[in-house]
Amino acid sequence: MHHINSLINVFESVLPLSDTDKALMVQHTCLETLKKGALYCEQGRVCKKMGLVVDGIFKVVRTNAAGEEYILYFTNEGHFVIDLDSFYTHTPAEEKIEALTECVVITMTKNSYEFLEKEIPGFPRIVSTLKEKALLEKYKLKSEMLVDDAATKYNKLLQRQPTVVQRVPQSQIALFLGITPYTLSRIRTRK
Repeated sequence: MHHINSLINVFESVLPLSDTDKALMVQHTCLETLKKGALYCEQGRVCKKMGLVVDGIFKVVRTNAAGEEYILYFTNEGHFVIDLDSFYTHTPAEEKIEALTECVVITMTKNSYEFLEKEIPGFPRIVSTLKEKALLEKYKLKSEMLVDDAATKYNKLLQRQPTVVQRVPQSQIALFLGITPYTLSRIRTRK
């Protein structure tokens, strides 16, 4: 039960929930544990769930036609894990979401989401606010990834997500930053 409080706290940071609303959320979510390497959402399949990461780190990856992987971002504790486009449009995901560590997630299926959207009066507003915040974060990250140099990108990652830097292999961080592991090693040495 205490894990669901993480999700309730995030929702209540936008709008208060009644005890009835909270009970509905408990009934329509589940705690999911994923092993390192497991997929939360698979590229090419419709993403039918969303979750709040309680413990662990995911990478969100897009693969090009040549089979090369590009890490778009990392998601860790306190953040949502979802392929927004696939979840809302019911289209195949263009990204995969893979556990980089063992992960614990409070998961809500698409059916539960739609039920809660109808039953909890403030639910659409809460989700809209959280979605807007997440999209703005992704936009800012994408802009920075395009214009910042490697050292600045690394320092911002270290500032925003220190646990990612501590727990994710250097090769994955380098791939995310668009640099070689050797270059990343040099940047880390200069710190």
